Amino acid sequence: LSYMQYVADRAGKIILECLNEGLRTDYKPDGTVVTNADLRVRDFVQESFQKEFYDCGLLTEESRDKKERLQRDKIIIVDEIDGTSSFREGGKDYSFQCAYVEDGIPMIGVINEPHKGRMFTAIRGGKAYLIKDGERGELPSLDKVTLAEVKAGHHRNNGFHQYRRLYEALGIQRDRILMTGSMGTRMLQTAMQETHLILGLTRQLKEWDIAAGHVILEALGVSVTDLYSGELIYNKPNPITERGIL
Repeated sequence: LSYMQYVADRAGKIILECLNEGLRTDYKPDGTVVTNADLRVRDFVQESFQKEFYDCGLLTEESRDKKERLQRDKIIIVDEIDGTSSFREGGKDYSFQCAYVEDGIPMIGVINEPHKGRMFTAIRGGKAYLIKDGERGELPSLDKVTLAEVKAGHHRNNGFHQYRRLYEALGIQRDRILMTGSMGTRMLQTAMQETHLILGLTRQLKEWDIAAGHVILEALGVSVTDLYSGELIYNKPNPITERGIL
């Protein structure tokens, strides 16, 4: 955990350095945006983890997927910048995410929001913590809420009409739905008790979008499953959420 925190802290500094120096953007073959900050963090992550965790596989958003990871019981999963589009546009919905996974189960999660000066950490079976201004504090247990009080986190660019009936069936009005630009932000909103529910019908979420947040939320007693209450398994050949997320 301590080394992952070091990597997350340094990655956050690289992100802010690139932001201050001026971003350069390009497009990946799938049409999504990548910036020079993503690529600098990628290079740092590869060097850092391959040196210190040479026995682990490595899966990151911006790296070529080396299928040899499938032969490893242990793997590091990283999203260099979750919410690159928001980051590029000057928004606040972005973070560095890092998870340690054993036998398909996320064991350690670290999320750094460098622009907010805060980092979240958790170990499976333990507590979740917030590090801010050099102080480390345990995140409080989540309050119980009634269905009439539930707030949901939703991606601002994900067709809201697909979810309208679901939200209506749950009695969640539009004014209780918070729109954000990244899954990491939505998961942290739940950790901070700003929302209570995340629905994801999409099959486009990648393992690096959710692995770190998965550990943090479970440490707070939040269920993280697919839409059918099935267990989410990581380090799959095709690292996507084939059955959505709840």
